[in-house]
Amino acid sequence: MATTTVAGQQVSVYDPTVKADPVAKNTLGTTPEEIRASFISLLVASMQNQDPLNPTDSKDMTAQLAQIQSLESTEQMNTKLDELVKVIGASQGYGLVASIGRYAKVESSSITLGGAGAAASVVADVPYPTVEVTMTNSAGKVVAMNSFAEVAAGEMDFSWGGLDSNGAQLPEGTYGITAMGVSTNGTRVPLKVNPLMTVDGVLNDAGTWKVKLGDGKTYAQSDLKGIY
Repeated sequence: MATTTVAGQQVSVYDPTVKADPVAKNTLGTTPEEIRASFISLLVASMQNQDPLNPTDSKDMTAQLAQIQSLESTEQMNTKLDELVKVIGASQGYGLVASIGRYAKVESSSITLGGAGAAASVVADVPYPTVEVTMTNSAGKVVAMNSFAEVAAGEMDFSWGGLDSNGAQLPEGTYGITAMGVSTNGTRVPLKVNPLMTVDGVLNDAGTWKVKLGDGKTYAQSDLKGIY
């Protein structure tokens, strides 16, 4: 491309016979800073090579520059949001750490029997004339069963002192637990059980906070019904 000297500097001269390379190449960069620097360089080159009889509209240049500034602002906002999410996640973890040694209520098929007994709640979807709660040992054998009459819909709290079906005291440990709602015609409906178990530990599993409860299992924070 032909050049001329203006104020001691070589400046390209517009030549209508020279055609641009038809193959588009992405040389602008990937970050907002790189794109803005490339745009300014292209803007200067465009002004140097514009058709003197049909110069580039300054409004178009201003609009393009505004878009780049908006992109940069969005990128900065996204970065700040990512930092905020990390802070919130960390604060959730700190809150769970403070719950170690307390009791958490969670839906589970196991219950922990301690020195003070065990506690749980049964969730009845509708009223039942009878609700049966059964405890089993590690071999799956039924060791105790409690029966409750005229149970209303909602949560029914109950406690278990650890006595087996013969009235003997069972050793401390983890037991299986199930609940059945028995209708007037004898239909048996499985019900959800939410035992209370001690919070023994807290861990972060790939960004998800979890707690280790007294039954030795880990549960996601979102699974907890409450901490007491």
